[in-house]
Amino acid sequence: MKALFLAGGFAGFALCSLAGLMAGRAPDLILRDAAIGCLVGALLVRWFWRVLLNGFQETLALRRKVAAEAAAQEAARSAKSPPQKAASAAMSPAATSRSAPPASPKPATR
Repeated sequence: MKALFLAGGFAGFALCSLAGLMAGRAPDLILRDAAIGCLVGALLVRWFWRVLLNGFQETLALRRKVAAEAAAQEAARSAKSPPQKAASAAMSPAATSRSAPPASPKPATR
């Protein structure tokens, strides 16, 4: 936060200094305006950073809430569905034909 505050102040100072130099103003007025620009720039960056952080926090809280709801729904679905019988599924003709290797017409050679 400190670095952002300083960067915003520097940007405001530089912007106002350059604007004053380009306008051909007196050096004392340029420095006064640059000091005010430094303060305004720092406060604007501070405000924008807080808005940005609040947006991140709200988004993170919303994503966590959605993930928790999805996990609760998945748990509810798994609790409602009856457990499948693994033994009967493994003994079905379709499962045995897929899992057994095909018979070889030739005897195995070494």
